[in-house]
Amino acid sequence: MKITAKLYDGKSSKEHNVVVEFTPTKRLRVDSFNIDFPLEEVDISSRLGSTPRVIHLPNGMRLKSEENDKIDEILKSLNISHSKTHNLERSWKIAIASIVLIAAFVVFMLTAGADYSADILAKFIPKESLDYASKKALSQLDRGPLHKSNLTQDKKIKILKMFKSLTKNEKRYKLHFRSSPQIGPNAFALPSGDIVLLDELVFLDKDKELKGILGVLAHEKAHIVYKHSLKGLIKGSIAATVISYVSGDLSFMVTTLPTLIVTSKYSREFESQADRYAKEQLKSMGESTKPLAKLFINLEEYEHKRNKDSNVSKYLNIFSTHPITQKRIEYFMKD
Repeated sequence: MKITAKLYDGKSSKEHNVVVEFTPTKRLRVDSFNIDFPLEEVDISSRLGSTPRVIHLPNGMRLKSEENDKIDEILKSLNISHSKTHNLERSWKIAIASIVLIAAFVVFMLTAGADYSADILAKFIPKESLDYASKKALSQLDRGPLHKSNLTQDKKIKILKMFKSLTKNEKRYKLHFRSSPQIGPNAFALPSGDIVLLDELVFLDKDKELKGILGVLAHEKAHIVYKHSLKGLIKGSIAATVISYVSGDLSFMVTTLPTLIVTSKYSREFESQADRYAKEQLKSMGESTKPLAKLFINLEEYEHKRNKDSNVSKYLNIFSTHPITQKRIEYFMKD
């Protein structure tokens, strides 16, 4: 039993015409993409008039098919019960009420409920899509303001050792060394778990063991753990996210993410949450938080000096994405 459908891999906007087979053993197969899942792990949307049926696969991919009648016949032949939703959808009163509720919910998502919506949507973005978007974003930044790191090998080894201890060697996290005179002292995290550390920030850490940088890395790790950059991206383009999630096309993230990473400020709530996480992580490692506070002080001095030099271009630096305040310095001065 077979149907034709369009497949979306969740990484690009490209549609793939495929043949979907439903086997007598209750499995769904797409041989051209080596897809083979038991139907109990597949989510087939209920029928809504003549609109295409969406089939959600466990690997984050989606299928769309207009062969509604055939899908109904297949489900019936395999003794898979139809959703009661289909019967409800035949009622025009219920249909109208549903449209009103959906419209109200969409308005809520785009306005007062933006933060709530971002929290919810962030949970459903497939990991494969995040990895792909982050990889492309880093590639774009490497062709722009980012350059090869000039740190000595000894410093890189020292920082990597601390990073591995901080992340407990979890494969999800990766550290990238770069330099950028344009951006200045900074570090930022990508949704995939990649953290970019700029030389200019390392040079400002006067601690012999670079413990201030350890604090920065703990702070950036928090942004990944709590999905801050992803939530910021979603909040800034909720409508695009909803449409992209439904269609399986999340390519908008690839073009938006690089700019978001180096220009957008995290909310005060996100920064406070990341600060608390960093402090807890440092304490659990038996490390003092004072080196991070001292690094913040060095950053303040750097900023004041830079502002006095009118010949220095005021590009992006850590103050644009991670505003330093006296309150934050005092918070990390207290172990």
